[in-house]
Amino acid sequence: MRYSIILLGTLLFITALYSGFKLKKDYLIAITTISTFGKQPTMAVDKANNIKVVFGQDKEIFYTYSKDEGKYFVKPQRIATQDKLALGMTRGPQITTTKDYTVIAAAAHTGKIMAYRLKNGETKWGEPVNILKGDTTAKEGFVALAPGKDNTVYATWLDMRLDKKNNIFSATSPDGGKTWSKSTLVYKSPEGRVCPCCRPSITADQKGNVYVMFRNELGGNRDMYLAHSKDSGKSFSPAQKLGKGTWNLKGCPMDGGAIALDAKGKVGTTWRRENTIYYAEPGGMEQKMGEGRASSLTKTSKGNYLVWQQGDNIMALTPNQLSTQIIGAGIYPRLTTLANQKVLSVWESEGKIVATVLP
Repeated sequence: MRYSIILLGTLLFITALYSGFKLKKDYLIAITTISTFGKQPTMAVDKANNIKVVFGQDKEIFYTYSKDEGKYFVKPQRIATQDKLALGMTRGPQITTTKDYTVIAAAAHTGKIMAYRLKNGETKWGEPVNILKGDTTAKEGFVALAPGKDNTVYATWLDMRLDKKNNIFSATSPDGGKTWSKSTLVYKSPEGRVCPCCRPSITADQKGNVYVMFRNELGGNRDMYLAHSKDSGKSFSPAQKLGKGTWNLKGCPMDGGAIALDAKGKVGTTWRRENTIYYAEPGGMEQKMGEGRASSLTKTSKGNYLVWQQGDNIMALTPNQLSTQIIGAGIYPRLTTLANQKVLSVWESEGKIVATVLP
């Protein structure tokens, strides 16, 4: 009896120790503080493997970078102030890199989307230009960027120029954000508007293929759709629904998901339906990833990396893990792939901007 009690006690101690280790392990991933303030960070990686991060704070746009794979970031630099800068619910400044430039686009509730560019090796940002030229029709404040060949940049956004209802437009810059083409209609909903408060996503390759994902509003359903351009954004095919299920919803979920391409040009998407995060490829069945919102995706030679927000936790699913893992506390995570195929996640945490390299 005595030995049974000792054995039981030992087993309980080991179980408690193991459980505690697992709980702590989830939060012991090395986290770097990028900034002690800020909202809605996004990031990109240039050809020299420098990590570029942009975020907002009130009316101001801040930029920082890391040259050592995210171990250290320089002090954030304020690059601009915009009246009524759009922040929150995946709104916020967006960033991408080209052959010679870093490009930022920031939307405001004034209806403008201002583009800023920084040439490699320089420290002074160029004068901002309105991607919409003279128009002020992007009043919801949602914009996304993607790089193309050389210094080509693609932008997409929610635009109210058609009957003052939101539809999807895009524009192209051939010179790293200095000049932009005329705004091009990507998709007009037959019912007048797309879902008005979900950020569209965009990705592109070096061959002129451009993909735009957005949340539609048809028959009361708020499902994700994908439009494809084969001519560098000059025209787009009819948009196709993603996944087989549907989401009938009277309100806007304010959740746009993410899109990514792999090295072979294969498209992957992630998005939310009800309280579930899915992964889907065009024409295929969606796959359940977990519960939550605000998902992000990147593709590497190892496979897919996904992160999302579940309550106050940031969840990750990687090729190296058999199940989802908590990587920290916070909201609105984003992902990018480094030159060596490592993956970095960035998010908001208690008023700070933080990052970690995923296992």
